Amino acid sequence: MKNWKIYGIIITVILVLVIVGICIYAFFFREVFTEGEAQDIAFEYAGVNSDNITILSIQKDREDREYEIRFYDDVYEYEVDVNYNSGKVINFEKDLRDDADYHDNNQVTMSEDEARNIALQRVGKTQDEVTFTRVRLDRENSVTVYDVYFYDTEKEYELSIDVDTKEIISYKEDYLNNQGNNTNPSDQYIGVEKAKEIVLEHAGLSSSDVNFSKVELDVDYHIATYEIEFYHNYYEYDYEINALTGEVLKYERGR
Repeated sequence: MKNWKIYGIIITVILVLVIVGICIYAFFFREVFTEGEAQDIAFEYAGVNSDNITILSIQKDREDREYEIRFYDDVYEYEVDVNYNSGKVINFEKDLRDDADYHDNNQVTMSEDEARNIALQRVGKTQDEVTFTRVRLDRENSVTVYDVYFYDTEKEYELSIDVDTKEIISYKEDYLNNQGNNTNPSDQYIGVEKAKEIVLEHAGLSSSDVNFSKVELDVDYHIATYEIEFYHNYYEYDYEINALTGEVLKYERGR
């Protein structure tokens, strides 16, 4: 008789645990938000009107418990991942479409001519002194930019300009036809400490503000440079400095 009571208690405990497990599973893994509701959440998060949207795909990822929603409008393509338990946006990506006419859709206020002028002012050149090879809108680190490429008789230049702030967020220059070929001995290099001083002054920071992650001498492309990377306030800075002259050949800042 006692054994039956023990068996009864064990079976009851097992049943209770099974029921609790089912309840926990249903609570944490149930699909609270439908596909349509997740789609509306994605549109609202992206700040778009559903009337102007074309859906590319909606996929359910059961492992991550989310809807992966891809769509586009006249200018941008979006990918938004929405958790179907909480309704929270887990991932958001927005990229310019290659075939979009950005200016006709009033999405970009900066003109190509303005981007050219900013780039020319940065290098101290006039329109007649250079040849432009590319002036094109692009998307970098969730920022809309103009990529401006051109060259003169001595160097080629690559710049990215934020269309909203009109700030140059990346800059690079290289010598053409092996000009600037370094045949000087290494004892004429400015040195690591001087190179650090130059990049910090250029960035408007002090040594106590940053954490250096890379300081290397590089002699590729027939010119000796210092490649310097450091972090400040969640931003990463990337510089190339002419090892002989201390000239800033390239800089980028991004998260």
